[in-house]
Amino acid sequence: MRSGVLICLIAILSMNCGHKMDTFQTLVKELDETEQDIRTKQEEIRSRIQEYNAANPNTQIDMATLDRMVLDPDQAEALNQLLGEEKDVSYRGLVQEIVDTHKQIDILQERVRLVQENLPAPYTVRSGDTHVDVALRYLMENHGLMSDQAREAVERVALVENLHAGFKIWLLYRDGDFGTYVTQGVASVSPGKAQRVAKQRITYRITTLTHERNTAQMLADSLQVRHDNLQERILFLRNEESRLQSEIASLGQARDAAIVKSDMAERQSLLLEKQLNSIFYEVNTMDYWKEVRVISDPFFGGPRVKSLTNVKFSQSHDLREGKILTFDTLTFPELKRIKKVDIFPRTFKEGQEYIISFDESGDRAFVKLLKPDLFAGQNVIFALRD
Repeated sequence: MRSGVLICLIAILSMNCGHKMDTFQTLVKELDETEQDIRTKQEEIRSRIQEYNAANPNTQIDMATLDRMVLDPDQAEALNQLLGEEKDVSYRGLVQEIVDTHKQIDILQERVRLVQENLPAPYTVRSGDTHVDVALRYLMENHGLMSDQAREAVERVALVENLHAGFKIWLLYRDGDFGTYVTQGVASVSPGKAQRVAKQRITYRITTLTHERNTAQMLADSLQVRHDNLQERILFLRNEESRLQSEIASLGQARDAAIVKSDMAERQSLLLEKQLNSIFYEVNTMDYWKEVRVISDPFFGGPRVKSLTNVKFSQSHDLREGKILTFDTLTFPELKRIKKVDIFPRTFKEGQEYIISFDESGDRAFVKLLKPDLFAGQNVIFALRD
């Protein structure tokens, strides 16, 4: 099927779909294709005018004026007379082409009207709507299905994840069969393109993370240091994977609950947004981390993370609220002063991505994150030394 045409989300409730459901699918498909044809022809008009204006800077055409020319037969006749007197052949040809295209659009719009007369009224998507909520309301309010019955019917259909305001949702429930489809409506983007854009964002994020990892490998001082850094990073990633799996499970539960309580989904979304913009960390003295065998300090190579088994990363800081973390000797009475702060994983670069400073008394250390986006969503260990 060509790009931009109907995203058809069919509920196959039995091996033999009823005649009414087939007709519903055919009519919605025809309606969407016709509306796409109208958009294509309107875009052709705009493109032709832009091309003419670019080639004729001294005789610019006002698109709004041309739209008002084609209103009724009398005005069309007057326009044809003016075109006959026009000496500029390119202008005359362009206007005639626009007039003819408008006639084609009128025919297509009449076709849309006739098709809509044979379809149930669609639902126009508003900001905040989800396909699940719209489908459930339709089945319960229009057809009297109980909540569990409606949910069972909705679970059998494929739904559009990324709705845009202006999309039209078509719904039909007949003899136990449920079908729902999404068309572009008055939105500025088609459902198909909306899904592709969402996937592209994910792909871009994955590509960015992969590039950062490869760059870190290339900048390693030696093969041994690079090996150690990667091993350390693997520990963090495995720990992060476990945390993310837990969050995914939690979000899945929140999504199911949001079917009947949409406000819970909103709260969960705010929580996830905060998590994605926060740094998760644990801070203690270097001696403590060595004692619990989280960090080892071999004779060669400097200190490095050995195990994350006993690290919970229970502390967090929302980077939208500030970029500086402060550590105080009051929290760690075993330290007389704070003279150094080590950050793990060691892939973060001091002076480029963060800087460390101390007050004159040595009672406090300040870690300023110069590139907070690099630390967002990451697990970090801080080791204090005196």
